[in-house]
Amino acid sequence: MTGRERVLAAIDRKPVDRIPSDLWATPDVYRALKAHFHTDDQFEVWDKLGVDGVFRTGPKYIGKDRTLPDGTQTEIWGIQYKEEIDPDASEPEYWEQTVFPLQDFTDPKQLDDFNWENPADYDYDGLAAECREMSKKYAIMVGGVAPFFDLWNLFGQEQILVNLALRRELVEATLEHVCDYRHEQLRLICEATKGCADITGLSDDFGSQKGLVMSIDMIRHFFWPHYRRCAKLAKSYGLRLFHHDDGAIRDLIPDLIDIGIDILNPIQRRCVGMEVEGLKRDFGKQLSFHGAVDNQHVLPFGTPDEVREEVRNDLATLGSDGTGYVIAPCHCIPAGTPVDNVLAMYDEILKQG
Repeated sequence: MTGRERVLAAIDRKPVDRIPSDLWATPDVYRALKAHFHTDDQFEVWDKLGVDGVFRTGPKYIGKDRTLPDGTQTEIWGIQYKEEIDPDASEPEYWEQTVFPLQDFTDPKQLDDFNWENPADYDYDGLAAECREMSKKYAIMVGGVAPFFDLWNLFGQEQILVNLALRRELVEATLEHVCDYRHEQLRLICEATKGCADITGLSDDFGSQKGLVMSIDMIRHFFWPHYRRCAKLAKSYGLRLFHHDDGAIRDLIPDLIDIGIDILNPIQRRCVGMEVEGLKRDFGKQLSFHGAVDNQHVLPFGTPDEVREEVRNDLATLGSDGTGYVIAPCHCIPAGTPVDNVLAMYDEILKQG
């Protein structure tokens, strides 16, 4: 099987010749891997490690210049980020958000004059060409919808939680604007990439280390109607739905299955209720899984032998029936992780395959 065939078969819970793998990593880790393999090409790193891979992409913005008069570069809806740079590195380690455009909004009427932009202001033809080319080798994941994530980028994480409790009408009105935009953007993505894209994201971060960040009733009220609307659209184009949700989100999994989610990520097994044995037992006939190799302790701080043991455990549980699992780090491999641990992970995946 090719990597693309292997990944898609595993997601569809069909027989595979071995459990496929994927790689998420910070720039620091990618730099270290490129230096180890003497290459500047991310995909050569994948090849050297035996990564099957999921190629993730989206349309490039080509609309009106978002640069402010002082030269500050803004993002969608006026959101701004600051580069956090390691003095010894040549590129940003991560981006810290500095401007939350709706942070001081208190009344839904204030939203009427806000610039919600146009989802057509992106290069969908270029996206289609990129997907056609990359789909020759990789499974393709395009775009994504994340309503709660958009809300906290607009209001700030603390303020959106306050608003969810105290300003419900403001949140509901904002979600209408945000999700109308994202739904139309998803439609344009789906239309452009018909026949060459396989997956889209319908994701958020509702989990903490020990439980949900809000009540399940609140999630159902505010977010699931928009999830269902976007899921229906994506499914009408034959796309599989990938749900990324950090933390202890076991209580949400039955709802996610009902909505139509196909792939659950990142499987943070050290969080409450996220033990991999139980997830596979209770949901493995309805969901496939992506991730699970612990990036909080084992990958950054363990030994290569402990990494290998982690890989064997995940393959023996989430991959116990020989499918329904794409093994990968639980979210991005963090900066400072020893290269030897990354090499051990992918070497053990191939050995156990």
